[in-house]
Amino acid sequence: SAACSGRSGGEGPQRPLSGLRRQDFPMIRREAALLLALFAADGLARNPPRSQGNGWRMAHHSFDRTLTYDDTLGDWLASAATMALRDRVQLLPSVPNRYGLLWSKKAIDTKHFEVRFTMSATDNGENKGTFKDGAVAFWLTPDNFATKYDEQAIVTHRSKDWYTGLEAAGLTLLSNRPRFEGLAVVFMTSPRQTVAGLWSDGSVAINSVGELADKALPEHRRDLDWMTAGTQVRVEVHPDGSIIGSVMTLDVQKHLAGSLWGWAADGVTSSFMLSFQADGKVFRDNKNVGTWSMATGSKVNVNIDEAAYVLRFEGSHRAVSEDQGGRQGPALLYGGKDVGAPASDWQVVFRLPPKTFPAHSQAFMGFSGFTGTKSYIEVDLHRLSSKNFDQKTIGEDGSDVLEESIEDWMKVLEEEKRYVSQATQAEAVVRLTSLLSKHVDRFDKAGQKIQSDLGNMEVTLDNIGNDIGNYLAAAQAFSFDSNGFEVEEVRGHLAGIRSVLAKNKNVHDHKISVVHQTIKELKAAGGSGMSTENRLKVEGVHHQASVLEQHASRGSTQTNVLLFVIVLSVAGLGMLFLSRMRYYEKKHYI
Repeated sequence: SAACSGRSGGEGPQRPLSGLRRQDFPMIRREAALLLALFAADGLARNPPRSQGNGWRMAHHSFDRTLTYDDTLGDWLASAATMALRDRVQLLPSVPNRYGLLWSKKAIDTKHFEVRFTMSATDNGENKGTFKDGAVAFWLTPDNFATKYDEQAIVTHRSKDWYTGLEAAGLTLLSNRPRFEGLAVVFMTSPRQTVAGLWSDGSVAINSVGELADKALPEHRRDLDWMTAGTQVRVEVHPDGSIIGSVMTLDVQKHLAGSLWGWAADGVTSSFMLSFQADGKVFRDNKNVGTWSMATGSKVNVNIDEAAYVLRFEGSHRAVSEDQGGRQGPALLYGGKDVGAPASDWQVVFRLPPKTFPAHSQAFMGFSGFTGTKSYIEVDLHRLSSKNFDQKTIGEDGSDVLEESIEDWMKVLEEEKRYVSQATQAEAVVRLTSLLSKHVDRFDKAGQKIQSDLGNMEVTLDNIGNDIGNYLAAAQAFSFDSNGFEVEEVRGHLAGIRSVLAKNKNVHDHKISVVHQTIKELKAAGGSGMSTENRLKVEGVHHQASVLEQHASRGSTQTNVLLFVIVLSVAGLGMLFLSRMRYYEKKHYI
């Protein structure tokens, strides 16, 4: 069908670093990335990029390892069995008959971008001899799926069955609509592991994964063993509307074992060579200096000279370290030199012709999948990186960082291209400085407000805790059988209060005795040899100790008086209860 054929026919105040907290880093990284993107847009306009490597990362459409509440978790819709775990995003669990769904809530607003993700998939060998129908799909569509998805309607469907709820919502194609518009990259397990790419204009319904693969042209479909510990997928959208999809299924363990790699401490130049042995040992100059082991997501754990690293393979030529706090960390270079990724690393699955991607359209990305009817596939996402190469746009909504000033930023940066004289350049610097100052002031005020709100919340929680303690004590002292307070329980609480007050008095008495003893020792040791200033200081300490002792004494007296008043109050209440009981007894007797 033509509808689904893939169109084969054709400078201001700075925030002090000492005030930063770890939870501030994700927001700061997004601010920095967006500001760099704004400045880079102007620079790229005059110096066009030579390669795909010069783009900038779109923070709202990227993540490393997992999504967190203080980072970009709010930018994504996760439903069904999909869940952001501590070290990965679990798209599909190791349970049969489960669905997964993960969609971006924000649009990609650029005509030249790349999406690259790393996933791991396994069936733990339990699919042997059983029917395989598990599948995973990556979607790129102009429709904002997240705004139309109603999870509550699916969950509350009268059948209490998830698939029936999906069917009622019209989401029968791997949790998507059969008449979807956009790109689908599907990873299938039946009849064998296959990857296929297809663009649909939404005019023809596609009712199953198999039908989707059948509608893809033969040159847009490849048999690939994509279920590995770290399969990388790359989807490139070019300004002319063409789309290229590639897959890399590098067996890291086989590639690393028995090979020689350069260790680049600065990530660029090798300092020494390392030999990785098949038994998990690492040698340098024929000396065992560490160990290595595999991790999921095209990663390897390396221990060298008692230092531990997690390195992620970007291809057969290079592995870079993670968790460096944004700094350039060490890297492994195959053969000691970074000669670039070999073309053989990536296998092109499909090439969709120009004008496939609409010229005036935004794009929303998403993932979905099904574990299988009788068997299962477990699929995890370990990394998602989206880069923008369009020199005229940021590529995504940045209003959460720049807020209402985003139009001012774009206006200044657009006018900067016409600044040719020294005077106009100075004016541009002043305007940029003003925008930066306002930006920093806005976030400083937001931080102060958050700090104030947290302080108020802490006071509120303390008050709630005190109220709960009072209610709990009252509930424990009340007897529902006699419809009154138990005298023994009240007496026990009074004894507890007296015990606390007595302990505090003992602590204060001990501290005061220590102060007195210290003063005596000072006088005996060298009071006569002290200067006037030191003698005044000691006398001041003695006076403060005397004042503290008087306060403690008055506090003890007040405590005793308070305890006496409480006892009298309880006794009075007891007398009133007794009087009332006698009254009722006499009335009942008469």
